[in-house]
Amino acid sequence: GEPDSDDGYDDEYQLEDIDVTVADHVSRVMKGNFGAAWEEIGEEFELEDTFQLPFKTMEEAVKNIVTYLGLQPCERSDKVAEGRSSHTLLLSGMFRGGFEVLVRAKLALSEGVAMQLTVRSQDQAVSEIMATAVA
Repeated sequence: GEPDSDDGYDDEYQLEDIDVTVADHVSRVMKGNFGAAWEEIGEEFELEDTFQLPFKTMEEAVKNIVTYLGLQPCERSDKVAEGRSSHTLLLSGMFRGGFEVLVRAKLALSEGVAMQLTVRSQDQAVSEIMATAVA
């Protein structure tokens, strides 16, 4: 009934793999006037990049971008008018640490969906994380 030593035994636990995405670091925040919020946050920490997305329709692209980034669509921009070959998606949220982040994604159909992503935030690191998340 005596322990072998004061050290005890190593515990072993089986851990499951998890994926942590950008969406896990943001909360959705609705902006009633996206344009005013966009101008208010300013260009100081703005980043822009262009991507070619593997989606066949504009609706599919919008749905996946909203889900992946975890931001709130503003001004009903998550609804794509039927038959459109271009669309602008407006997203807003709060990054962990209390940093506001705004995203404008200009989408166009061309052998998939081309996207010009512009990110504005109150912090340079947040802008970089959101801009590179899609890549």
